[in-house]
Amino acid sequence: MKFSNLQYYTFDAPFKSPIKTVKADLETRKVLVISLEVDDQTYFAESNAFETDWYHDETIDVVYQSVERIYKRIKEIEWQDYAELGALLAPFQSTPHAMALFDYIGWQSLNERSAVTVPLGYTLHSGHSMNLENRVKIKWSEDVIDVVKKVRATYPDINITIDANGSLVVEDIPTLEALMAYDIDYFEEPFSDFRLYADNQHLPLAIDESASSIDQILKYYGAGVKTIIAKYARLGGGYPILAIKEAIPDLRVIVGGMYEYGLSKYFTATLASTCGTIPDVTPRGTYFAEDYSVYDEHVENGKLTMTFPEVDASRLNKLD
Repeated sequence: MKFSNLQYYTFDAPFKSPIKTVKADLETRKVLVISLEVDDQTYFAESNAFETDWYHDETIDVVYQSVERIYKRIKEIEWQDYAELGALLAPFQSTPHAMALFDYIGWQSLNERSAVTVPLGYTLHSGHSMNLENRVKIKWSEDVIDVVKKVRATYPDINITIDANGSLVVEDIPTLEALMAYDIDYFEEPFSDFRLYADNQHLPLAIDESASSIDQILKYYGAGVKTIIAKYARLGGGYPILAIKEAIPDLRVIVGGMYEYGLSKYFTATLASTCGTIPDVTPRGTYFAEDYSVYDEHVENGKLTMTFPEVDASRLNKLD
């Protein structure tokens, strides 16, 4: 097996309601999509990179350039299985978003791409209204305690996590401790200062943005962090996530998404099914009214089942 016939596309759709985080306000979601042939069959993959570097230094433009570089270096090299592909892509770990595109396309060529079922996990944003099940992620805000109170009163049994995107400091720790009265599952990426993780092991801390490599994950694991939000784009694909899970058996791996369209969402769900945890996967139509792929989906008893998304290339903007 080897890659051939690289093509580039973009897709851009508005959020149904604008997304507000401590780092950025988003009204639309533009993504880079590539296609490659493997043994004369065409496969697509969606990049989770954004147009600017608010979340990661690999922007859409950087991913485009990196994909070009990787493709030129590996297009003549044959691989036979996922492990061989993982070894082939390992030298490109400095550009994981680009690396992940080759990983996902390789994975597709090796698997049946059957329907996948996972428990739903929701992210609650200001201005959004939804029925919640299993787990809800609440973004940090000045009124975070009031928001948590309301959610806990309405959903007494739901798992609650708090996502602060690394924005908290020492002065916020009393608020984190106060939130524990509402049975918080974990605090996702609360600090940007590594020392605060080691100093606050009495809190259920998790890392997201800091889970950027196996070395980083091991560093935080040594400081007492036992939960990571692993995003396949940020770690270079599915193979590195599976390697992390095997290397650290007691590490809880939550597979995270990033406002994905259906094609990327399917891989997030598939990896989450393997890890046995609640992913950042929400029902179709939660964030977007439009998609560039077609798939069947239904929700029953708090679980989402989706078929593999078939890309409708006519909905994509092909780049020259």
